[in-house]
Amino acid sequence: MKHIVFFTLSMKRGGAEGVIARLTEEYLRHHYKVTIVTCMNCPAEYPLDPTVELVYLDEEGAVYQNMGERFLKRRKRLSVVLDKLAPDLLISFLPEPNFLAMSMKGKCSFPMIISVRNDPAREYRNKIYYLLMRLFYPKADGYVFQTADAGRYFSFSKHIASAMTIIPNPLGRDYLNLQKSENREPKIVHVGRMDRQKNQVLLLKACKPVLEAHPEYKLEMYGDGALRGELENLVAELGLKERVAFGGIVKDLKERMEDASCFVLSSDYEGMPNALMEAMALGVPVVSTDCPCGGPAYLIEDGVCGRLVPVGAQEALSRALDELVADRGAAEEMAEHAIDRMREFYPENIYQKWHEYIRRFLADSGGI
Repeated sequence: MKHIVFFTLSMKRGGAEGVIARLTEEYLRHHYKVTIVTCMNCPAEYPLDPTVELVYLDEEGAVYQNMGERFLKRRKRLSVVLDKLAPDLLISFLPEPNFLAMSMKGKCSFPMIISVRNDPAREYRNKIYYLLMRLFYPKADGYVFQTADAGRYFSFSKHIASAMTIIPNPLGRDYLNLQKSENREPKIVHVGRMDRQKNQVLLLKACKPVLEAHPEYKLEMYGDGALRGELENLVAELGLKERVAFGGIVKDLKERMEDASCFVLSSDYEGMPNALMEAMALGVPVVSTDCPCGGPAYLIEDGVCGRLVPVGAQEALSRALDELVADRGAAEEMAEHAIDRMREFYPENIYQKWHEYIRRFLADSGGI
């Protein structure tokens, strides 16, 4: 049986981590031996099959003086781990793991695939990251992007352009019923890590006039992060303490989301946003910023299966939310179209794309 190593930063909650967990749990482990290597030493927040080994590069409680020290120590440890595991293929996710993996390329005989999961224009705007990306990424054997826009960012390399593939995220197993609730509650739901990328400041300011115009409605925000305190203070400043609820990280998110009247994504940039896909699969009417690198626009045809508004456009976001809240007939029609749209993202369809792409590299390395 061929051995595949997934390499990422951690297996804490996140989009890339969720994709790895789903791929290994539901599909690839049936075809290959699978090991997950993470940089950080922290428990997985996704269920993993007992046959899937989890290996950490960092020692418990590891502290580094700077990025250079961290990179060198993790690279040394990665060299030892890969020598021991001797995989047939490595698939790396996220910038730092991608850089580490590609820095080992000359020492390893097996093929390597890297996957970019966010807007590369943002991901590599840091000068150091940009230089490392230009140095290391052309060394990979294969590339998985979530959108064509992300792939076009790397058009500087003919090799990347010829070796890449586009594979969107799969729907999670809990979201495959593809039918909408008949019992709507007067609430707008947002799900996301609380940081600058998600732009919840814009969301709260845009929601204020909507909540004032529709006093029966509330905004429920699920997720956590460094900006939660700042957002709670903004809620108080806007006079919305009785209208906005911070739900944190919950296990029953599907049940809390499925009866919402509207779901909203306010991000400045995204890859292929899982929360937006899940809301659409539940038949919740959705509003999203049309953010790079094209994930929401790939999922939503504006006015047909949801609403798209320009990034950072507070008034446009307010109007779109108000339209869905006020015109329930139009909102429910969009929800029906959203459900139809999500059929393309059934796990089996996405896993088959991964499997076909992976087989290409395993065949080159001597069979599958």
